[in-house]
Amino acid sequence: MSCVKNHRHDRKLAIRMLGMCSILSLPLASQSAEWIVSPSITLDEIYTDNALLTNDDKQTEYVTLVRPGISILREGARANLDFNYSPEYRYYKEETRDNDTVHMLRTNADAELMENHLYLDLWATADQTRISSNRNSPDGVTGPTENLDYYTLGASPYYTTRFGNVSVLEARFSTDKVDYEEDTEVDSTSQNYDLVLGSGTYSTAQVWELSASHTREDFSETDEDNKISTYRGEFLQQITRRWAVAFAAGYEEYELFNGEDVDGEIWSVGVVFTPTSRTRFAIGGGERAFGDDYYMDFEHRASNSVWRATYTRDYISARDEATHTSLFQRQDAFGNVVRDAVLDNPPPVQVTGVSTLSAEYYELDRVDASYLFSTQRTHIEVSGGYIKRDYVDDIQDTEDSTAAISFSRLISRKLTGLARVFWSDHEQDNGNYDEWTASVGFGYLLDQDARVAIGFSYLERDGETELNTYEENRVNIGFVAGF
Repeated sequence: MSCVKNHRHDRKLAIRMLGMCSILSLPLASQSAEWIVSPSITLDEIYTDNALLTNDDKQTEYVTLVRPGISILREGARANLDFNYSPEYRYYKEETRDNDTVHMLRTNADAELMENHLYLDLWATADQTRISSNRNSPDGVTGPTENLDYYTLGASPYYTTRFGNVSVLEARFSTDKVDYEEDTEVDSTSQNYDLVLGSGTYSTAQVWELSASHTREDFSETDEDNKISTYRGEFLQQITRRWAVAFAAGYEEYELFNGEDVDGEIWSVGVVFTPTSRTRFAIGGGERAFGDDYYMDFEHRASNSVWRATYTRDYISARDEATHTSLFQRQDAFGNVVRDAVLDNPPPVQVTGVSTLSAEYYELDRVDASYLFSTQRTHIEVSGGYIKRDYVDDIQDTEDSTAAISFSRLISRKLTGLARVFWSDHEQDNGNYDEWTASVGFGYLLDQDARVAIGFSYLERDGETELNTYEENRVNIGFVAGF
């Protein structure tokens, strides 16, 4: 596959330019053309003492969750498939909410149609998003406000050719569709055209790329389209084995039917420090059409731990956030292949606040930091984050801060203890709150592929109003099996 790819909203740090060719494909050479099929089933019985998350007149509920899953992975010489699907059926015995089925899907496929030149990427997702920050549990199982299902589908054929070892040219067309379960004004399609000319293998001390991109976004309830054009040049100069400098310059234009049009120059300057093969640090700043632009990317890996921290600024929409799902990761934090992505990496709960469900673009500032320590018996993860969404209308602005720590310990050959604490702070003109959850539990291994678990969790939200202040206690018993 070509190593010159242009995704408009992915920060292309200089360090990534150096390493992109080596990380685009999963490390599965020893499993080439092998089908890895991993079906699974998860059953959960939940008791909650506050199903509707009210401040008083609490209602108890018994919720049954049934989640079959299948994970399929195949990497061949000219075609690859990564399919992960897990529908979750929710049954409410006391009928505090309607029974529901939540579809969770992430699948990617690619094929080489003409050797070394013509390729095709395909993808599809199904997920949920919050439509309100009020009275809803992080996993969406309890509370009066149900999450909103949405689906994405996309295809991207592209052609690439090399000019000796001097440069690589790629021409790409991408189209995708975002549909929400209920009728909304933000169902949309997009078409994107990319032309990228990048440096070849002739020199690794200088890496350069020239790109042009044009996107049209068509929303279902509007007669006008969003039009986004970007022209960008990037250059990286290796100064020493450890130090490099990166430069970028260009122009971008946003013609938006909903919100303010913005256009202007792009420029940035950054440095990249790579003291060892396990450590990298990139930082830089400059300007884009919407204002000042900064980035930071740090990662350090050791035999049993991984440190990560990133900061990015961008100009995006709720549509962009929806098409960058993180469901069912195929690699763990150490870069190892996850054979059963559905079973080993359950979908994360939503902890990053709510973007306004509209076509409007907004400035996004995002910080993510994490530390992971893992041995055969002990697993510790500490993480924190900050997201600020700055809209044209200040009343829609949101700020969300999060912090979490999780711990698991293999107590005996079959018994594992688990604990987690999560805190979040949400700030918005029409409602602020602090929320935290604590959970403890145990898992018992029945055999190599089956286990049972029991746990207790406590949720507390402290809001500005009585309606948005509540507590919830849960007890759950579960069974998980892979086949």
